[in-house]
Amino acid sequence: MLVNSAVELVNRCYEQRNSLFTLQELKDDFISFVFGSYQDEVVITYGLDRFYEHLEHLELTNCRKDFDKAVEDWFLLYYGCQNEEANYHDILFALVKEAIVTNLSESRQALIRDVTKLLTTPAGFMSRWRGEQDRTLQNYFQYLNRLGIRTYEDIEAIVDMWLLENPNAFDKKQQQLFAKSRRGRPNNVELSLLFEMAYQLKPELTPQERERIRKIYYYHRKSLTMREMMEKFKKYIVDKNKSNNSHAG
Repeated sequence: MLVNSAVELVNRCYEQRNSLFTLQELKDDFISFVFGSYQDEVVITYGLDRFYEHLEHLELTNCRKDFDKAVEDWFLLYYGCQNEEANYHDILFALVKEAIVTNLSESRQALIRDVTKLLTTPAGFMSRWRGEQDRTLQNYFQYLNRLGIRTYEDIEAIVDMWLLENPNAFDKKQQQLFAKSRRGRPNNVELSLLFEMAYQLKPELTPQERERIRKIYYYHRKSLTMREMMEKFKKYIVDKNKSNNSHAG
């Protein structure tokens, strides 16, 4: 059946791959898909000339730029405008912690391997998430996308963030404590202090506000002082309150 838009065609290509991917990988796959299985499907029913007329209608010529733009438009539509899960760091950090407790990972590389296995193998987190509900493999990888996990590099990044909060993670005694403890304040001294300063400003922090503190720390810890990072958080709170008041009005 002919699609109505280039974005719809990209989505059909995406539905055939249930895995982590980079944008460049999807761009390469899209070209192969269009001039492979999709061309075969169209030609059998309508003929080769109709296929090329169809591509012109979709504004897809043999120019690589047109195909790349279609993938970028699709990505923006399906993922670029979606809000990430409000507590996505908490979810992913809990999974990193689960991986190190289960596998007793001894190094950063080993932990990245163990988290990747937990997230991408059928017997890992995927199985629990799908559970007894009517959730497909595609649904699962869309969920990972909302958590910010789209490539293997994203897994490395979340492991590195977690290690910032847990610098003694590979110590065996610490791993024993991980197995016994529940989620609490981060072990990273600077980040813990930033949270303490935030709780003084606002005793009850929402999941979104905790995420904002983490983001400020991860992205600005090398360029800003603790006070300057807290000023950024204060500005975020003020802007958020103004926005809420304007909507209420």
